[in-house]
Amino acid sequence: MLLLLQSSSRGVSNPTTNTHFMPFGGGPRLCAGSELAKLEMAVFIHHLVLNFNWSLAASDQAYAFPFVDFPKGLPVAVNRLQKTGPQNFRNHVVDGAERE
Repeated sequence: MLLLLQSSSRGVSNPTTNTHFMPFGGGPRLCAGSELAKLEMAVFIHHLVLNFNWSLAASDQAYAFPFVDFPKGLPVAVNRLQKTGPQNFRNHVVDGAERE
């Protein structure tokens, strides 16, 4: 699998003043599920980091003026890690006491 990560703010004069995109609303009409959505994103990222190997697909020279940017985007190769099978849980702790 090959992903190409690019900056979406190119060509935008001031992306911080965009009021058209407010995914969870604000004020008294704040979305009740916003914390659940944030938790789901954290769990998703957790599984991406643990279950996949990430590496750069191609080299690119970054420049840092006025911000860090990659002229060709950032191609990333993502490979699923092999599952190792059940772990050995012989010495796990149950109710404060170690079991053999």
